[in-house]
Order: sequence, then C-alpha cells, then structure tokens
Amino acid sequence: MNDRNFLERTKQFALYLAELQTSLDPESYALLLRILKGFNEAIVHRERGVDIPFSPREKELFTPEFGRALSRLAGFLGPHGMHVVVGTHGTAEGSGPPGGEPGDHDRREVDAIARASGMRP
Repeated sequence: MNDRNFLERTKQFALYLAELQTSLDPESYALLLRILKGFNEAIVHRERGVDIPFSPREKELFTPEFGRALSRLAGFLGPHGMHVVVGTHGTAEGSGPPGGEPGDHDRREVDAIARASGMRP
C-alpha cells in the first residue's frame, strides 16, 4: 500500500464520518461508532469478521440508508476496503422484513456475498 493512497483514504474516511455526525441522529451515530469500534478490533486482531449483537432498537436504526453509509465508510478501510455483510442469527421465518417471503432472507444473503466478492448478484 502506498502512503499517498492511505492518506487519501484516511482523509475521505474522516470527512465522511464528520458528515455523518451532523446528518445522523445521535442514537444512530452512537450505533455507527460502536460498529466501527468492532471493525477496529477485528483489524487490530487480524480477525476475518466481527459479530456485533444488536438490541431490538438498534435493529430498527439499521435502515438501508444506514447500511449504505456503513458500507461506504468500510470501503475506506484497508488497501482494498472492507466488505460489510449484515446477517441475522436465530430467526427462522421472521428473518426477513415483515411481510417478506420465507426465502427472501436467503436470497439477500447470497446477493450480499456476491457483492462482497466483487460479483454482480
């Protein structure tokens, strides 16, 4: 990794994080910081993933827009960026959004894996 690329990504990360601090509500911003702390711990300990449990309220805060912001921030981390895949654990039929079909969750998971691998779903 060259230093110039690293410095530019760091600058972009900081600018976007500052933008999110003003555009997100305090509760969502606190959740974002908690998730980023988990990312940092994974990077420091060279782990391949991080499992961050969410409270019911935090699940409500994790909107598609929030997920896009998190993915954009993660893209600034590391030489090739980090890929974010969000999943749920321990839910059977209700793993998708309310009113979703039972297979929707599996389809979204496969699509997320494809995107994280650089493929188009």
